[in-house]
Amino acid sequence: MERSTHFEFKHRIFAIPGAHFRRSDTGEGVVYSIPCEGVDAVVPVAALMREFGIASDSPDSAMIDTAVRGLDYVRRIHPGDSIPKELLDGTASWTVEERHEYIARWRLQVQLASWVSGDEQVVTDADMLEQIAEDPQTNDKLEKAMKRLGWEVAPSESEAFGVAIVKERVESLVRELTYIEALRDRFKSMKTIQDKLERFAKLFANSRVVGEEVARVRSLFTNPHGEVRSQFDDVDAQTSEIRSLVLNYDNSIPFIRERRDRLHGLSMDWEEMMLLWDAADPTPDEIGIRLIRKTYQFLGRRYAPKVEWTIGALR
Repeated sequence: MERSTHFEFKHRIFAIPGAHFRRSDTGEGVVYSIPCEGVDAVVPVAALMREFGIASDSPDSAMIDTAVRGLDYVRRIHPGDSIPKELLDGTASWTVEERHEYIARWRLQVQLASWVSGDEQVVTDADMLEQIAEDPQTNDKLEKAMKRLGWEVAPSESEAFGVAIVKERVESLVRELTYIEALRDRFKSMKTIQDKLERFAKLFANSRVVGEEVARVRSLFTNPHGEVRSQFDDVDAQTSEIRSLVLNYDNSIPFIRERRDRLHGLSMDWEEMMLLWDAADPTPDEIGIRLIRKTYQFLGRRYAPKVEWTIGALR
């Protein structure tokens, strides 16, 4: 049976124009949103299946499960939409800019050239990467690196055969790491938020109420900011040895994709907030206070410590 590439449903509830799956605004899972006289009727997935008689072993149920997983990669899913490529073949369903591909390519070229010289370097600064990659000596070292790795990949084959395999693998790694570089670029906004929060702290230093609100936001922001940094540190560490990346190619690609998807999920969650802070000019006025409070609400729903009450604690 041919695998479906689109969200195709049988039940008539999925034929309503504008209806779609999305994550609940309250963080309570996936819902089916149905336009109804100017407002959206929101139905949790479990209630949708129960109320409309969708059997758990039906094709519609399987497609709903796919939609739930698909929301890790896109914000909304309408019946008839294409299934995200992440679920079909592991590739990304979102686009990147050409400059991110350049950075990924330069990075691997620098790693190859420095590895064959006996001192492998991992450089992430775009300007420095470009400078090193365009050095004429780098091309000579690249050829040597390709030949040496080609022999390790296919020791019983011709040099040309081994080099061709290495080049193919490097091109695939460039494609995958391009998405990491795009995400690295996008998450620069987290540093912007941190810096502007520091400015707000100084601006409201003499306001007890707002000053405490800024302090709470800064405290809550520590965890997600640290999580993002940790994800990039991990992927950089795991991709820092070009020889291992090429020789263990079948494991390298899934690892990069897993980190790509995790970071992309975080970027979707943070996109609106990052755009707000990118455009914000910290000022000690009502506009600044509204931004602080909106950010606190956002962080509180996602990162505030959860308190679990027990019967004993209530006595």
